[in-house]
Amino acid sequence: MFRRRRSSIGPFKLLCGQEDCLVKEECLVKDDLFDLKSNEECPVENELLEFSSEELSHFTGQYSPENLIGVTDLGKLYRGKMPIVSNQGKVYKDVTVKILVEDERRFRMQMPASVKVKVLADDERAILIHDSKLLRLEDELKFLQAPKIRGNRSLMKVVGYCRKEIVGVVYDLNPLDTLHNLIFQDDFNWLQRVKTAIALARLLAYLHDRNQSYLIRNLAPSHIVVDQNFTPVLFEFGMLVGGVLGTTVDESDMRIGPCGYIDPFYSYNGPAAYSVKFDVYAFGVLLFNLTSKRALDKEKYTGRAIHNWAVNEYKSRHSYVDLCFQDNADFDRRDGRKITELTRQCMDEKPNKRPEMKEVFERLKGLRCSMAAAW
Repeated sequence: MFRRRRSSIGPFKLLCGQEDCLVKEECLVKDDLFDLKSNEECPVENELLEFSSEELSHFTGQYSPENLIGVTDLGKLYRGKMPIVSNQGKVYKDVTVKILVEDERRFRMQMPASVKVKVLADDERAILIHDSKLLRLEDELKFLQAPKIRGNRSLMKVVGYCRKEIVGVVYDLNPLDTLHNLIFQDDFNWLQRVKTAIALARLLAYLHDRNQSYLIRNLAPSHIVVDQNFTPVLFEFGMLVGGVLGTTVDESDMRIGPCGYIDPFYSYNGPAAYSVKFDVYAFGVLLFNLTSKRALDKEKYTGRAIHNWAVNEYKSRHSYVDLCFQDNADFDRRDGRKITELTRQCMDEKPNKRPEMKEVFERLKGLRCSMAAAW
């Protein structure tokens, strides 16, 4: 069963250039945080809007630094205000705007050998980079609009896109902050962190399902935004493969994910080592971030270094949980031990010893604080 999300401002239209462009209401699946089966198919009924680069600039206040939420290797994320007309007149809808950028190092690694030795003119290089971003945009829209994906609360809901001059996407989301920034904050409490971990484990378990089998390959807190209800939402899909994209990892694809979240097994075996256990490792590091209130220094912790760091941390206290959480009313020491052990298993150097994400999800929702919470 599906339900329509009713806008609090009633039916509305977007002020799109000289014309009014109808914005249809989104379809959301009734999903239960604790139920993997609740991700049913969500029919694609609305057409995406195509925006101009001027409109994206207007939405973000000319890309004001005050509206900048986060920066990744492949994009910049902004808060935005999109003007719409409703039965109450002209109002502004909160949106999130992502501008796709091209990482020069990755671009060079992806280019064919025949191109590497060729000196490209500035205009030729600009065309190649723009085309690369368009391909990523096409894959992202195809993924996010897929019927089995579109209703997931931990994935972005697309309003529209821009493909000329600037390549970008407009999402229907009122963001709070990136998960990376929230990790350090004291008011991001234990229960909210566990809820975040459960939601992300649920998402990965769903994406790893044998019927579709997606591989993210670049999971990190800086690629996740949290909404006003503390629901984590993944927004970076630049290395996604599988499912509706019909792609597998090419062994010539030497792109890598964020430093510190790369499976050390990859360091020894290269792209041939990619599997769902690659995402499990990254999730383990993310779980370590959430419970220890530490994010990784990308210049310092890569590959085996983060594994050694976690091992040393465990030897000193037999726990990854920051001491500040012990005074939290929702914290249970038994949960702390269980989540520490789960983190260690996800980060095991041997992929075959790491649990599947479905098991990770089940173990997280079995924590005492999870069962007691009214989510």
